[in-house]
Amino acid sequence: MVSYLDGIFCTMKGEDRMRKPSMLMVCCALTLTLVGCTTSDQSKTEEAENKPAETEQQTETPAETPTDKEDEQAEQPTPETEEPTAEEPSEDQPEEEVPVAEAPPVEEPTEAPSEPLEQNGTANLKLDTLILVNKQIALPAGYKPADLVTANIDFVESATGERKMLRKEAAQAIEKLMTGAKAADIELKGTSAFRSYDYQVQLFNNYVARDGKEQAMKYSAPPGHSEHQTGLAIDVSSASVGYQLTQSLEQTKEGKWLADNAHTYGFIVRYQRAYEAETGYMYEPWHLRYIGVEHATDVHKANVPLEHYLEQLMD
Repeated sequence: MVSYLDGIFCTMKGEDRMRKPSMLMVCCALTLTLVGCTTSDQSKTEEAENKPAETEQQTETPAETPTDKEDEQAEQPTPETEEPTAEEPSEDQPEEEVPVAEAPPVEEPTEAPSEPLEQNGTANLKLDTLILVNKQIALPAGYKPADLVTANIDFVESATGERKMLRKEAAQAIEKLMTGAKAADIELKGTSAFRSYDYQVQLFNNYVARDGKEQAMKYSAPPGHSEHQTGLAIDVSSASVGYQLTQSLEQTKEGKWLADNAHTYGFIVRYQRAYEAETGYMYEPWHLRYIGVEHATDVHKANVPLEHYLEQLMD
């Protein structure tokens, strides 16, 4: 290093020695230059070594700790999950059952009889409580119901024996009617229920002898043609008319109650004033005929004779 400097100094021509740098100054300059180079190279080396480590650490950070924004996206449901579309359900998913309001109960129509009303002028007994007996249709000779029972109601003193009897179903119905009447402060008594064929012969003949056949036919039935023989008919009266069978019963509270309420117990006032020409009998507000609650209610609403009602029922 000294030889090199000496050479430099020797080649200088015509320069003043006072202008030449001292040996000490040159050495210091070179020393500082060398130190600076070394320090620069060392800094670059350290920087190069430290830079990959930092890069590696930055690369691993997202994998270890997700950002808040990523957490929100992962937890937030998609719009399809929040609001399903109103598409028709697939075959695998059953449709939701919608409760249907119950309809109000509908009254079933009254069952029509499947048998004819009569055969060659003889009543059809298969019709049971709807059996039709009138001046044209008669009961079989010697007919007597097998289920006759004594009705447990109040009768007038003249009613004895079989005249207190009705078919079981009709007897139970008249008992309920009388109970209902008493509850409404209506006093009634039975005057005549079942009548046998033989009894009707005697009764009808007495009326003919007294009033003549034409007149008797207006209020009494010939033997075999009486509804009383069916065990489904009963005459009732009240103290207000002396327990007589008279049309004036219509004007009493008892007669009015019967007209308005008998059908609720299964009875109809069989011979009405409005259709005397069709039945052939005068108005009898005391004559009750049992046909069952449903049919009696229908007849009451229609306000027609039993013959007409049964004919329509069979059509």
